[in-house]
Amino acid sequence: MTPRSLGPLSLGPLSLGPLSLGPLLGLLLACAEKPEADGQLIRLALNWFPEPEFGGFYEGVLGGHYERAGFAVQIIPGGPGAPTLELLGAGRAEAAITAADDLLLKRHRGVTAVGVWPAFQNTPLGLMVHAAEGLTKFEQLAGPPGHRVAIEVGGPFQIFLWKRNGWGQEVQAVPYGGSVGPFLIDPTLVQQAYITSEPCAARAKGAEVGFLEARLAGWNPYGTVLAVADPVPEWAPAFVAATRASWEAYLAAPQRANARIAELNEQLTTELTDCIFAAQRPFVEGEDGLGAMTAARWEATAKTLVEIDLLPAGSTADGAWRAVSSAGVSSAKAGAK
Repeated sequence: MTPRSLGPLSLGPLSLGPLSLGPLLGLLLACAEKPEADGQLIRLALNWFPEPEFGGFYEGVLGGHYERAGFAVQIIPGGPGAPTLELLGAGRAEAAITAADDLLLKRHRGVTAVGVWPAFQNTPLGLMVHAAEGLTKFEQLAGPPGHRVAIEVGGPFQIFLWKRNGWGQEVQAVPYGGSVGPFLIDPTLVQQAYITSEPCAARAKGAEVGFLEARLAGWNPYGTVLAVADPVPEWAPAFVAATRASWEAYLAAPQRANARIAELNEQLTTELTDCIFAAQRPFVEGEDGLGAMTAARWEATAKTLVEIDLLPAGSTADGAWRAVSSAGVSSAKAGAK
């Protein structure tokens, strides 16, 4: 998933840059709860704080889905700059949460990880706008008098939007400082947002907002992707099956997992978790169904990253993902150079 906003509810998985992993590793691992179940230990590194976007994984622990499959799962919460794929590569986690675009970019830089199951069919990323402005399409942002967009300047989504739409000075990218506060006091400001966070936070403050889905602009990498080591471990098919069952249970009855998430994240209230759950559900299920992955979608993401010069020409998604089920790991080419 593209790096998240720096707000009190959602800071998301930011690019690491030249950071030392040592302090981050210690901090993240110290926040992880010890598994109560017996079984094969799977340390699952999240790329953000406990929130409903990870609800199915928490339900997997609370509802015993992982335990019945023979796993003792320890969830490691994330935060800004959470190095989930680096934890995986360092052997400090057996599974990690990432996004399709982030996985492709980091594989190009030498990370050996493979996506095996996406919790979000459609990216929850987009732009939050004031409802009173009547903005329903990305193209309208360039219309007079133009707009300022608070966004992760230099991030993949920002680069994509400006290149795809041919925006110049009429649409000004300004750094997103980490709060919905500026948005609430500026009736013309547009800001990067996740359907799993900022719109619900703004509405809780009394704002009437709209949401321009990134996928409608052509940006739609799979989100909240479960990644494991490459080559895929033997236990992965059973773990993916248990994960799917966990998410099915969460979508049917989210109360238990959401209550636990609210205990772990003091910024969340019952009203906010309810709002987020309802808002994210269509993005989780998508058009292809829960947990589905296709070569066309992965290759479309790789192609987009090439078009915006974040991957070299000729790069593909080959090897970056695997179709994993209870029957085993697909041997078909699926899955960046």
